[in-house]
Amino acid sequence: MKYIMYIATLLMSISALAEPGRIYLQTANPQIKIGSEFYVDVMVADLPDVYGVQLTLNYDAKSITLVDQDTKTKGAQLEHGNFLNANGLYVLRNQANTQQGTIQYIVSQVAPTKSAAGSGRLARLYFSGPADATDTELSIQVAEFGTRSGEKYTYTPHAALNLSFDTNYQIQAKPGIALKAWGLGLAACFLLLALTSTLFRRSRLETKAQPTT
Repeated sequence: MKYIMYIATLLMSISALAEPGRIYLQTANPQIKIGSEFYVDVMVADLPDVYGVQLTLNYDAKSITLVDQDTKTKGAQLEHGNFLNANGLYVLRNQANTQQGTIQYIVSQVAPTKSAAGSGRLARLYFSGPADATDTELSIQVAEFGTRSGEKYTYTPHAALNLSFDTNYQIQAKPGIALKAWGLGLAACFLLLALTSTLFRRSRLETKAQPTT
């Protein structure tokens, strides 16, 4: 009997390990200035080959407001990420219930799009914090991924993302601002390096061109 229990426990462990990777929420700064807009990313890491996802998220609709990212479509939408191929994506459902504070995101890639694997941003959500915003949290309730061959990976949601609000906090930078600033700084460094190299070579040429006495 002890051996049977041991084998069952081992098989359960192997089953849990058979679904590598994780899904989680992150934001640039969880300390939000009251009255400002901010964003939260749904991230995945080290996923096996997958082709689609069914995702349900919860938030407190009394504390924060979801900002619609597709005004041409009825309802409030979130923004597609870069993990799945947005150019070959079939959207079954991308809508929020702004009264209950639930968001459903069900999408699948379509042939001949290749399966996605590894790490990346699955989706991005924009929110606004009203003048009376209070500390709250955002959580993943359901996270299921499907493969092209019909297999399913179900992930246990990680801890909720806690958000706090205060008038003294800084306004969250828009996505990509830090990356753009880094890119501009790197370009400036290369330009300075090239200019210094040019001046150095010119100085050496002028030195060689001077007549010797």
